[in-house]
Amino acid sequence: MEASRFEDFVGLITLISKEIQRIKAVEAAKLGLKGSDIMCLYYLGQHDEGLTGSELAREADVTRAAVSRTIAHLEEEGFVEVDEEQGTGSRYRAPVRLTERGRSVTAEANEIIRAVVNDIGEELGDIQRVQMYRSLNLIYDKLKDISRD
Repeated sequence: MEASRFEDFVGLITLISKEIQRIKAVEAAKLGLKGSDIMCLYYLGQHDEGLTGSELAREADVTRAAVSRTIAHLEEEGFVEVDEEQGTGSRYRAPVRLTERGRSVTAEANEIIRAVVNDIGEELGDIQRVQMYRSLNLIYDKLKDISRD
């Protein structure tokens, strides 16, 4: 019984995560991007004033090195600009902002995100959706507590 619960829990969480990554990869590719690009653009789109590389890494829950590579790629492609003129001495502390091209592709990505989330949510009623998110947050909080003990 316990083995089955463990397998069901880990298996479902893993499968859900893999499907999310697959959707991000496929949809990002349609925009000429990678999944990691989408996440950075998404979070930058939430902050008109921009975010530093460190802040972006925290928001996207990835390493600063991964964000640095993504920012370099996005800057090279004209989606973001790094304001190094503030004399911070570090690209991690320089604000990164979307360019006009970045805002345009972020708007497209946000429409895709909305469509996917709406499609998933169609199967759930409002009460089920609230319960699902509450349950997932409880699971996350408990796993975080366990992993940090």
